[in-house]
Amino acid sequence: MRIRGGKRSSRPWASTASLQLIILIMMPSGSWRVNSAAVPAARDDMKGFLGRITDMSLGRKVAGVLALAIILSGVTVSAFGTYRMRNLLIEQKLDSSLQISRSLASSALPDILNNDFVALQDSTDQILAYDSEHEIVFVGIFDSEGKPLVRSSRSGDNLAPPEGENVRRVTVPITFNDRNFGHVDLYFSLDRIESEVLGTIVSLGSILAFVVIVAAVLMALLAYSVVVKPVVRLGRSAREISEGNLDLEIPVNSGDEIGRLSEDFNIMARNLRQHHQELASAYSKLERNYEATRDAYRRLQELDQMKSKFITVVSHELRTPLALIRGYVETIEAGTMGPLTVKQKDKLGIVLDSVDRLAGIVDKSLDFSLIEQGKLITEREPLQLADILNQVADEFSLELPRRGLRFEEDIPSRLPLVSGDRIRLHQVFHNLISNAMDFTPEGGALGMRAHCDHDRENILVEVWDAGTGIPEEELENLFSPFYQVDSPVTRKRPGVGLGLAIAKGITEEHGGSLWVESKPGQGTVFSLSLPTMNGNNGYRNIEEDA
Repeated sequence: MRIRGGKRSSRPWASTASLQLIILIMMPSGSWRVNSAAVPAARDDMKGFLGRITDMSLGRKVAGVLALAIILSGVTVSAFGTYRMRNLLIEQKLDSSLQISRSLASSALPDILNNDFVALQDSTDQILAYDSEHEIVFVGIFDSEGKPLVRSSRSGDNLAPPEGENVRRVTVPITFNDRNFGHVDLYFSLDRIESEVLGTIVSLGSILAFVVIVAAVLMALLAYSVVVKPVVRLGRSAREISEGNLDLEIPVNSGDEIGRLSEDFNIMARNLRQHHQELASAYSKLERNYEATRDAYRRLQELDQMKSKFITVVSHELRTPLALIRGYVETIEAGTMGPLTVKQKDKLGIVLDSVDRLAGIVDKSLDFSLIEQGKLITEREPLQLADILNQVADEFSLELPRRGLRFEEDIPSRLPLVSGDRIRLHQVFHNLISNAMDFTPEGGALGMRAHCDHDRENILVEVWDAGTGIPEEELENLFSPFYQVDSPVTRKRPGVGLGLAIAKGITEEHGGSLWVESKPGQGTVFSLSLPTMNGNNGYRNIEEDA
């Protein structure tokens, strides 16, 4: 027995569309043989569609996903059921056609042996006649060589076996005692089966559409209640928390991810509430501290003013008695009150040194107090800075050898004029050289050099020493009042630590700047920059006048 299907013809439209789709996907965009203007438009439409989906509410997204899942599930189940139904009907028809073919083969054997072709034709015609549903479309009896003996067909005079994808063939051999006398071919059509399947598909489709709509609505309501509504409540609560309602508590009605997220929101709100309270408390404390600090600052300002006034008053009051003391001591030392012994003169010399040192401290204290108050009086005039520098160097020419120090100077004979107070600038350079001497051990060297910048708008004066140097951590405090660097050399020199502070104040009063560079064991360089009258005040250079 052989069961064969007829020749199947493919669907041209399906294969062509699939082939076009595959070619369109695999070919590079530059070689597409389609309307090039339509491709960007299609891409824009797709982007717009995806954008609309992205902007949809969460409820609509969930409902759409559920509806799509239900539709896909229903279509899948329907397609599988229809496929199984079609195969079952085809199997049933094959079984019935096989029984008919076997019965015809059994009854046809005597007629073949007797060459009774009329009886054979009647047998095949009766099969077609008894088929009330007209499913059998061709019946033929063939000899052992495959030549037709008799044939019956619903196509009238066309006795050729039918062909097509909706036709099935059943072949049953005619044998007796293992001898083959031919075979029976029976062809039946699947049109009625396809029609039944189509009707079933329509019915199932209607039922599926109704079920999908009902299920989608129910699932959407369930999803909104279980998923969307808690998320919307979370979003609303988050907005209220962001607006300052930190006392809000979100109810936790489940133990799933949304429930845990709600609990996390509550924990976040409690932490924010606690931090807010701590910040409020800290702010209140800070406000109180600010008030206390402001009051203390005002009090310090008042005390600082009182201190400055006190120093000014005391300095003025001390100058007169110190001058009297110095006058009387000099009178006694001159012998106007009688002859003095050598020892007495030495003692009077010590008294004079102490008076001079005390007078210097008083003068420095008064100068610093005036600088602090911004009341330092300077008398500005065009100055040749080289003259002041040479004068200061000459003043130390006797004391330096007594201390065993070597002094080097590199000062031009002429420099651009500066506008300044001669006495105050003299005081600055005197303090810098005196400070360099204090940091230079016996046998060491120090010096002073001066030069102009390229544009002759500033004069740079450097006072250097090859002494002990200053530690880096003490450089930032070096110009602070009453600050003294502790070193084996300076420890032997008396002072109150105001010289450098006064020098910096006077320099800045003249529009200049003063800074220091030092390395322990290598020495120190104090650099002072002053603006010239060429660059700032319009005075001509003295060399040009000459």
